[in-house]
Amino acid sequence: MRRYLVFTYYAGRPLGGFNDFLDSFATLRDALDNLLDEPGRFFQIVDRRSMKVIRQGLTAFKNYHPSHFRRCDPPGR
Repeated sequence: MRRYLVFTYYAGRPLGGFNDFLDSFATLRDALDNLLDEPGRFFQIVDRRSMKVIRQGLTAFKNYHPSHFRRCDPPGR
């Protein structure tokens, strides 16, 4: 089994654990490239070494890192 474990399911309908397992990949880029951009599909990528979720979200936003999303203050503030 490779380093990055990918789990995917439609939002609100997870089956749980390895029922949602897609595949494992050697690199994070490979894991992200194998996700289909489907509306409503959610993903989690787990680092097998640490067993921590390192990326998650809707597949439509798979190429965006959460730290780059920032709230904009309304004009005049």
